[in-house]
Amino acid sequence: MTGEGERVSGTTTMIQATMIRRAGRAALWAGLCAATLLTSGCAGWVRDNLTQSPTPWRRVQPTALPVTLPENRDFPIVAARLRDTGTVYKSYIVALGNPTVLPGENRLSVDVQTLPDSLFGALVQPPRVFPVPLYTMETLTETTKREFPAMRIKVADAARRNHYGDYDYVTAQDAENTCVLAWQLITDHKRMLPERIEAVRLEYRVCGVGSNVRSLLAPFDGLTLTLPETVLEALEPGGL
Repeated sequence: MTGEGERVSGTTTMIQATMIRRAGRAALWAGLCAATLLTSGCAGWVRDNLTQSPTPWRRVQPTALPVTLPENRDFPIVAARLRDTGTVYKSYIVALGNPTVLPGENRLSVDVQTLPDSLFGALVQPPRVFPVPLYTMETLTETTKREFPAMRIKVADAARRNHYGDYDYVTAQDAENTCVLAWQLITDHKRMLPERIEAVRLEYRVCGVGSNVRSLLAPFDGLTLTLPETVLEALEPGGL
């Protein structure tokens, strides 16, 4: 009886040892699988985050721009460039003709912010490429001093309107020339922007000979957004 009990006890011990070894191997495989998944996930996270950095600027044709400007002899489109920041932002700079001898580039800047197309994209987004609000008095003062050195600066008393709502602007003048800097943030989804577009930021900087502010702002008043989705025009241009 004692021998039988010892055999049963020994068999039980062997079974337990086998189960422990199998459990250990299962735990090891589970750990390896988890490590593999974690590593691949981290690699994907790193890869996706590396794409959040802005790409180098590259030239594009005017037909590839998300905006159309009215014909203007003084401010024709000279060149255009584009860069991406992640999959959320596309930034465009449209270089315009400059009839003055003043330093600086006449230009229209456009930033198009789209909604992320995935859950991960919503969780991990690049830094915003434009501030909100677009300007404070401090940043506006710094910008106008840099853009229009040694010129008289005046912030417009009232907003002006183009097809997409109100915009603000400043003027700069010297004895022979006048410059304008106008900016606008479009976020109206009820009346204008399609669902896929989160926001459109516009900034317009031009200098011209003479003192006619209205003629300088005419291209900004008359521009039309030509995004892939339809953008509705909300208002008739006016003001000033």
